[in-house]
Amino acid sequence: MRLGWLLKTRYRALPNLGTRSGVIYNWWSWYCRAAKPDARMEAITSRPSLLARVGRAIKHAGQYTLHLTAMHAAGKTLMTLVSNIRLALAHVSVIAEQLPSIDRWHVFLNYVASKIARRPLPNYTQMCALESG
Repeated sequence: MRLGWLLKTRYRALPNLGTRSGVIYNWWSWYCRAAKPDARMEAITSRPSLLARVGRAIKHAGQYTLHLTAMHAAGKTLMTLVSNIRLALAHVSVIAEQLPSIDRWHVFLNYVASKIARRPLPNYTQMCALESG
């Protein structure tokens, strides 16, 4: 009786685990496209290089600042990729401050897609004015 319950519980958790891993993979691929919009980066090679950093968080006046130090041979190239990601996240942060009702994930995806397609960013202020009015 207990073995049957255990097997049912494990089999129910498998689809949920697959969904989560798919979401994480999708998130990482968009993260890498924010870093390098011109080309795709494989997860197996990009993860170690983008995550191989030593960081230090500093809190001053209620704000956290994260200082990263590259620990990789291609440090300059990786710093460019990290600064591209920082620009994407800063864009999302600015839009989220101005328009709290807007979906941050949607803003991030639009930013990355506009960089890939080399088109101008959408004007979110006008979009929210049309929705509310």
